[in-house]
Amino acid sequence: MLAAISGGWNAAHDNWEHTTHGGPKGKTFWDTSVELVPEAIVVEAEPVLFPRAPVSKKHVWFDARTQLPIAMVTFDRRGQPFHSFDGAYGVYQSGDRRFMDGAQPYWSWCHVHVFDVQSGDMTRLEQVHTISGGHSTRVNDPSIYDKYLTSAALMRLGNG
Repeated sequence: MLAAISGGWNAAHDNWEHTTHGGPKGKTFWDTSVELVPEAIVVEAEPVLFPRAPVSKKHVWFDARTQLPIAMVTFDRRGQPFHSFDGAYGVYQSGDRRFMDGAQPYWSWCHVHVFDVQSGDMTRLEQVHTISGGHSTRVNDPSIYDKYLTSAALMRLGNG
């Protein structure tokens, strides 16, 4: 199986944004480096006691060496493929550029493809350094909880 398990961080862009290719506007897929995962573990999961679940089952592929989830496919209630997910990961270090997680370079997800098999629509997510509103990537920062995750913070952010 091929997967983007390393090298997903784009240090060349100040905001870590990735370039794209494919599709009618050249923006369907992230430009991604992949490598061979020699052995993957596939897990099948089905909802229990939830007869109206929007998915009937999902398959998740894990890198057997690291237990890292590398892909997932969900199926609709008829058992037909519904959504396909794949992500890219990496150490946030390239040459002399790095984003630190304490004393070590940060390791995390970098971007994700979510393909709706039935409609043909692609959704792309990426982890960038900053977004509008003054929010920026921070790790191991205890103030994040009070700023973003308390009930008061969620109410404050929801009114913005």
